[in-house]
Amino acid sequence: MTTFASLNNVKAMLGISGGGCAGTTRYDDAINIILPAVDDIILDELGLTTASLTLYHDYIDVDFVGQTEIALQHRPVSSVVGLTIAGGLMVASQPVSSTGNSGTYILNNDLGVIKLDPLYSVIPSGRAIVQCSYYAGFDVVPSELTYAGNLIAVSLFNQQSHLGFVSERTSGYSYNLGNAQGSYIPKMAQRILNKHRRVFARGSIYGNM
Repeated sequence: MTTFASLNNVKAMLGISGGGCAGTTRYDDAINIILPAVDDIILDELGLTTASLTLYHDYIDVDFVGQTEIALQHRPVSSVVGLTIAGGLMVASQPVSSTGNSGTYILNNDLGVIKLDPLYSVIPSGRAIVQCSYYAGFDVVPSELTYAGNLIAVSLFNQQSHLGFVSERTSGYSYNLGNAQGSYIPKMAQRILNKHRRVFARGSIYGNM
């Protein structure tokens, strides 16, 4: 079962559901071929291996002096299972820490960023100096991501050629068929994905060493 797009939603957005198009249509097979590709496209855009909560292991290089935070490879982060820096086990602080204890950190779940607490603490440089095991992904996939997935599916469908036709019309819905050489991510879908994409991760990261 696909995550980010569904047959019924894509047909509704294409205008080929209900009325004379109720039930199975001649487009169902073509749409079903697209749906798994939509999942792969979105997961690649988000930098995730699966949409559900998954355990990841990052081994992170720190290559400059004075770094106080690290960005994990995947986001959003649900929870950190274990974090060690230079072999020392770190403990999570409260969102706003007033203790000033060393060896603690604050996690920004949405960004997947870990900051040392207190703020003046720095991470020593070294290869794989930071090791972190954590759960990332979605407990419930945001509705805007499924909307983006359905938009991408519609775009892919409309870029396919059907029996050499350059345009088609059905149930009052008409569209031009592309040659599969255009962008498969509509601008609105791209805007939605940009909110969830991991733009960068500071330092080199190795997974599952």
